[in-house]
Amino acid sequence: MASPQGRKPPPSRPRWLGDLGTLAIIGTLFGAVYLLPPDNSFEAVEKAGRITACMPTLYPPLVTADPAEPGFDVELMGLIAEQLGLRLTVLPNAAMAKDFNPRSWRVTRAQCQVLAGGIALTTPVLSYLDATAPYLSTGWAVVSKEPLANLEDKSIGFYAGLSGLDRVALSRQLRAMGLRPRIVNSAEALEKGLADGSFDVGISEALVARQIAGANDWSVAWAPGVEERYPIGIGLWKGDLTLKRKLVSALGQLEADGSLDALKQKYDIAHIGGVMGGGAVPDLE
Repeated sequence: MASPQGRKPPPSRPRWLGDLGTLAIIGTLFGAVYLLPPDNSFEAVEKAGRITACMPTLYPPLVTADPAEPGFDVELMGLIAEQLGLRLTVLPNAAMAKDFNPRSWRVTRAQCQVLAGGIALTTPVLSYLDATAPYLSTGWAVVSKEPLANLEDKSIGFYAGLSGLDRVALSRQLRAMGLRPRIVNSAEALEKGLADGSFDVGISEALVARQIAGANDWSVAWAPGVEERYPIGIGLWKGDLTLKRKLVSALGQLEADGSLDALKQKYDIAHIGGVMGGGAVPDLE
């Protein structure tokens, strides 16, 4: 149909031109991917002969202040470094033990290649970091001299520990059960109170509870009514695939040859087989 001035409309552009443009854009994107620099994350640490791990200043039993027994994660990273033919440097970071959000730790790639010492593999952590498979787990746990069916009419000692676990949710659950725990200021005080009968039960972060139970051959179970449990692994920066493969391989070898279990025994990290008063649940050991 002619225009009002009697002129014919311009010919439409052939469809194949649009298809050709789309193909050109896709080809350019693929070409850009191939031009990206290769991942040399492991090559870099291998060349330096050293791997640096950011860890909390103190997070027993994973990180301690005892040079003879520096902590489960410190020794684990030392074994991994040895497997990889590297030396280990630990860079302390006090903020890491306060919560599970890595964005608040102010840790950068320039400071360390890996992060350990209680890296809970939560959604915020995994949106920021990559990680190995878990080798421990944490949450609120109950320790007692003998296995107990429930907490009814029990005197309770509570030590929060250094983790970022939700204390409000635990407190709400204990109040709903009519329980008023007595707060203590250290794992040693919690252990002493259980030993001398001041408490029937101790509640703490699972790694602390497991260590107390393991050292005394006592019982440990997940706290009832609190579902918050987190796997623990080694964190590293997203995109460091060659380094991750080496870490995963070394960790697998340490598990296969019994070194991981030997470390758990050394630090009295007892197995948690279920929830107090409930059935067995899978643990991440």
